[in-house]
Amino acid sequence: MSGYRHHTYEEELRTRYALFRLERDEFVKILDSPNTDRSLLNYREIMGPTSLRALKNSLICLIAATCRIAIELGMEVELSFALSDYYINHLETITDEASLLALSKQILLHYFDLVQNASRQQYSKPIAGAMRYIGRNLYGVCRVSSVAAYVGLEVHYFSKLFAKQVGMCPSKYIMQRKLEEGKHQLSELGAHVTDIAESLGFCDAAHFSRCFKKQYGIAPSRMENQEIGKTAKEVRVG
Repeated sequence: MSGYRHHTYEEELRTRYALFRLERDEFVKILDSPNTDRSLLNYREIMGPTSLRALKNSLICLIAATCRIAIELGMEVELSFALSDYYINHLETITDEASLLALSKQILLHYFDLVQNASRQQYSKPIAGAMRYIGRNLYGVCRVSSVAAYVGLEVHYFSKLFAKQVGMCPSKYIMQRKLEEGKHQLSELGAHVTDIAESLGFCDAAHFSRCFKKQYGIAPSRMENQEIGKTAKEVRVG
C-alpha cells in the first residue's frame, strides 16, 4: 500500500458536480484557494517517476473527468473532447509545476464557463438546475419529488416542464443517467454488477440487470465478463 488515501470515485464525482453548480465568483474563489493547490499536488509522489510527470498525469486524469462531466451537464460533445485534446497536448509542453497548477485552474474555469453557457442556452433555470442535481445524486435513491423540491416546483408541474424541455419524463431521465453511469463503471472501471447496483440505488442486482438489458440489449454480467476477458488477454500479451 502507498499510504496515500485516494478519494473514492463517488467522492470525486460529487465534488466536481458540486463545483459546477456554484456561482462564478464562488468557483473562482475556490480555484484561488491554497486547498486547491494541495489537492492537485496530493498524488505527485505516486503518479509518475518524477514530481513533474506525476503532476501531468494527475492533470490528465482531471481533464478526462471534467470533459465527461461537462458533456453530461449539457456541453456539446465534440467541443468538450476537442478542448480536452488541446489541453492534454498543451500541458506536455510545460516544464514547471507552478505553470501546471495555473493551467489546471484555467482548464476548470474554461469548462465551467462553457457548461454555464450551455445550460443557459438549452434549458430554463429550474430544468438546468434539476439536471445538475440529478447528476450529483446518481448514487443512492434520487426521487423526482426530491428534484422538484430542490428547484422549488410542484411535482406535477415540474414533470411536465421537464418533459417538454428535455424530451422525456424526469424519472426516465434519472434511470437513463444511472444506467449510463453503470455502463461507465463496467467498461471503464471494471466494477462488479452487484457493487454498481448497490451504489446507484437499485433495489438489487437483478433489477439493475433488467433495466440495463432493456436499455442496451445486453446483460451487464456479459459485459462484465467481456471486460474481464479483455483484461486477462492484455495481461497475457504483456
